[in-house]
Amino acid sequence: MQKLPDKNRMLFRKRHKIAGQEAGWEPEPPAVPAAVSDEDAAPPDWREPDAPPSPEESPDPTESVPSADGQVPRRRKGIRIGQFFTGGVLSQDEFTRRLPVIVYGVFLMLLYIANGFHLQHKHSELDRIADELKQLKTEAVTSSAVRMTLTRQSEIERLLRERGIPLVQDGAPSHVIED
Repeated sequence: MQKLPDKNRMLFRKRHKIAGQEAGWEPEPPAVPAAVSDEDAAPPDWREPDAPPSPEESPDPTESVPSADGQVPRRRKGIRIGQFFTGGVLSQDEFTRRLPVIVYGVFLMLLYIANGFHLQHKHSELDRIADELKQLKTEAVTSSAVRMTLTRQSEIERLLRERGIPLVQDGAPSHVIED
């Protein structure tokens, strides 16, 4: 792993101070066991090679017991999949602490689903109204064409003759407008 230049190392240390380093105290880097080879070594991480482990990474010495090869097993924290099936996840403090966020997320998901159903209903209603509008337009055009046909003077005369109603037509206009 490459070493960072001094300027970058100082900036990194200023941003990532660990408790106790503000007063000038720096812990000694952890000793690497001699039996660990390069293949068995842990993969490189984001920290500097000489930086101490963070509090989350350092194992609790009271709970961990070294194994036969001298390495201390890491204790896994968090929620496992098996705990969902057994119900053990509901009793953990981490779950109860995050319960309001989980409820809020579930509420947002329900709103999202309900909004989708509402939009689907509105689209089907809009399609139904559009089809009805097409039918009404067709009826309006048809009825206006029939009305136009029936109101022609020749058609009126024909209908009156069929019904036997006498129509007296005078060749002269009924009203004469004088200047």
